[in-house]
Amino acid sequence: MTFRDEFDIIFSNAALHWVIDHRPVLAGIARALLMGGRMLVQMGGKGNAETVKAAVQQVMQRERWRSYFIDFTSPYGFYGPEEDRGWLVEAGLQPVRVELIPKDMAQQGRDGLAGWFRTTWHPFTYRLPEALRETFIAEVLDVYLAASPPDSAGIVHVPMVRLEVEAIKM
Repeated sequence: MTFRDEFDIIFSNAALHWVIDHRPVLAGIARALLMGGRMLVQMGGKGNAETVKAAVQQVMQRERWRSYFIDFTSPYGFYGPEEDRGWLVEAGLQPVRVELIPKDMAQQGRDGLAGWFRTTWHPFTYRLPEALRETFIAEVLDVYLAASPPDSAGIVHVPMVRLEVEAIKM
């Protein structure tokens, strides 16, 4: 960000977990805030979607898929309070609240889970030829649902973890 001392408040929701290194972002936020300005960000945090990640990892290791993921690194920066607090201070921000908050993400059955997977896990599926993406997704869902079947109402639950961060420029 190129702004300097321009904003009272900066807010971000569900974006920073797509950034591996939060330090330059936090430094930019600090520069952009006026003295006494506040930031509030929420993003996926440490432990987010671990059960889905485990299913994805299991399928990625299968013979059929392994070659598509050579040299692949996850694009998600899921961090905890211990990392973020230090980065905030380093950027010149005073942490007010930095906490992990468990959330239950509920999807309407297999189809709902598949729709969420298609829109959220595209860094994985885009490595595959388009004609194979739905097969990969189906295999991931099979693994996930075997371990975490829908409840009696047909709802699939995914344990999520949000990292919420409030800080002030001092």
